[in-house]
Amino acid sequence: MSDVKNVSFYRQDQHNKTLVIACPQQGAPELLYFGEALPKATDLNRVYLSQQAGIPQGMMDKPTPMSLIPEAGRGWLQTPGVEACAADRPAWAMCWTLLAVDEQRVGFVIRLEDKVAQLSVMLDIGLLPSGVLRQQLTLTNEGQADVMVQRLACTLPVAGHFTERMGFYGRWCQEFQQERSVWQSTWLQENRNGRNSQANFPAVMVGEQGFAEQQGELLGAHLAWSGNHRLKADYTAEGHRYLQAEVLYLPGEIVLANNESITTPEFLAAYSASGLNAMSQQFHQEARHRLKFTKPRPVHLNTWEAFYFDHDMTKLKALAKAAADVGVERYILDDGWFRGRHHDKAALGDWFVDETKYPDGLMPLIRYVKDDLGMEFGLWFEPEMVNPDSDLFRAHPDWALQLPQYTPALARHQLVLNLAKPDAYQYIRERLFALFTEYPIDYVKWDMNRDYTQPSGDIAPQAHAQVDALYRLLSELNQAFPAMEIESCSSGGARVDFGILNFTKRFWASDCNDALERQTIQRGFSYFLPPEVMGSHIGPDKSHTTSRTHDVAFRAGTAMLGHLGIEWNLLEANEAQKTIIANWLSHYKQYRAVLHEGNNWRLPSADGCAQTQWALSQDRLQGLAVYSQLAMPRQAQTLPVRLPNLLPDQLYRVDILEHSPLPGHLMKALPVWWKKDLILNGASLSQVGLQLPIFDPESLVLIAIQAVPEAEKH
Repeated sequence: MSDVKNVSFYRQDQHNKTLVIACPQQGAPELLYFGEALPKATDLNRVYLSQQAGIPQGMMDKPTPMSLIPEAGRGWLQTPGVEACAADRPAWAMCWTLLAVDEQRVGFVIRLEDKVAQLSVMLDIGLLPSGVLRQQLTLTNEGQADVMVQRLACTLPVAGHFTERMGFYGRWCQEFQQERSVWQSTWLQENRNGRNSQANFPAVMVGEQGFAEQQGELLGAHLAWSGNHRLKADYTAEGHRYLQAEVLYLPGEIVLANNESITTPEFLAAYSASGLNAMSQQFHQEARHRLKFTKPRPVHLNTWEAFYFDHDMTKLKALAKAAADVGVERYILDDGWFRGRHHDKAALGDWFVDETKYPDGLMPLIRYVKDDLGMEFGLWFEPEMVNPDSDLFRAHPDWALQLPQYTPALARHQLVLNLAKPDAYQYIRERLFALFTEYPIDYVKWDMNRDYTQPSGDIAPQAHAQVDALYRLLSELNQAFPAMEIESCSSGGARVDFGILNFTKRFWASDCNDALERQTIQRGFSYFLPPEVMGSHIGPDKSHTTSRTHDVAFRAGTAMLGHLGIEWNLLEANEAQKTIIANWLSHYKQYRAVLHEGNNWRLPSADGCAQTQWALSQDRLQGLAVYSQLAMPRQAQTLPVRLPNLLPDQLYRVDILEHSPLPGHLMKALPVWWKKDLILNGASLSQVGLQLPIFDPESLVLIAIQAVPEAEKH
């Protein structure tokens, strides 16, 4: 660390958190503190002095500090914050000098330069109102010769006692699977799929040994980017622990001419001293601040699993009527509506309404859905894709994102359209604008069903430019059609992040509607994103991805935990099933403000065989719990469920709203309170809990908690 005499300190307090940055005159800024609020009178000079370390034998005479932009030129022997090269000067071993620190409404902009490397860098860092820490780096070429940038990474030092790491893995139909390990060496995640992919959600959590949902000190970090990336959690011989996040630049992808700049995506982090739920709640609040929803999240019905490519107007209208009858509020016409689209091998790119299926266009169906049934209307697109068997590709094969010198690599019979090519971008923009102008479309399901391979239109890679062009297109659509919502779907959950969240209102978390698989998928999704942006649908009796069957309550209760929808041909449902669905949709509408505006908790059971999702309103007067029995319990009884954060002295009424069939083969009698009017104070519900009936595996119960009005207490 530097001499304290040549260091200035910058402090920000937000949402019961404190951020302190130390800025030496020579060297990159250092993170002195990020965590629970420090007393206002804390002497930052003394805190800084207290962190000056001894100098071990056999190491550098002047130890290299753990900074926010690690400097190879000052002896940092791990991954530096910036790696670049130029033909006319050494630009690969930067030593930064402080130019200025500008205090902003949210944090600080710290400007540095290296005159030898002829580079400048700007660190924009600060606490958001949600308590989430954000940072971005901007690198500028100040020299005359071009600079090739290999790495521009945001770095976040973390506490030395954070010795465990938690992250995610997955595949199609099994996204957001959680894994954890001891963190005592380098952990690295590299994503080269072009999109995030099902396997590489760009987030990681690190914390003290044994951190869990309700206890433990930890930090969660997320890179807000929808493309190639690299995440790293590293540990040095000196004992430094740090996270790094960056866009993974392909060779030769980023070249800066004189005065050109490149900026990283946001790197977001949340600190919690009380477990994973508190971390998640900060990210949820940050997402809600960005989304700014002005109306409740409407119940969906999507036509895909009902009809696939078989578009028949009579059937489509009948399904719409059945959907409206059970309480659906938004109807989405999925793949198969555009010219020549009879299967998945052709027509992507030809975005004109199919005259054979819709001789009068889409308006008759839209008017029926909107005017006669009172629902919103949505439409499926996959604008970034093109089939070789399409009029577009036959006319413009050079518009595909591929190396023309090689045979293209197909996936799902399709190629990616090169949005970084101006003509291709303008074509897609014109087609989308024309359709959204002609038809009153409330909602777009924006799909993206394959990874990038050979992502180029000529010689140099263009994966980064493709993501930038996508963001630009989505931004232009949002500006032109502000009332229209866009969903990010990518073979399910292959493109989920805060980067694309800036332009979309919903994610399709997985193509799997199997309720048992969804329990794990949705739990993983919830660590960084709130339930109102997680599309979660009631599937048919038999799942089309796993062939499992579940009762309607288990399917509906699982879907209730997100933005509720239906992916089922209701024309095949019997009257009893329709009644059950209508009841669940009614509960969802009654409690969606609690689910989507309150705080949410994941409450695993001690035996690991069950879990509870718990939502509590901001005023703590109303709550909703979904207890799910996922596997056979390890004991004869279910374990009591404790519902956190209720007002201790407030009386609450416990109501059982819905449940899966109760198994007489497992239970001679229900708990004695089950059919009684049960009223308990908040302390009892939070600290003692509820003893539930015994359930079969893959079943659940929906429980409402409502504060008792003062008039009813006497």
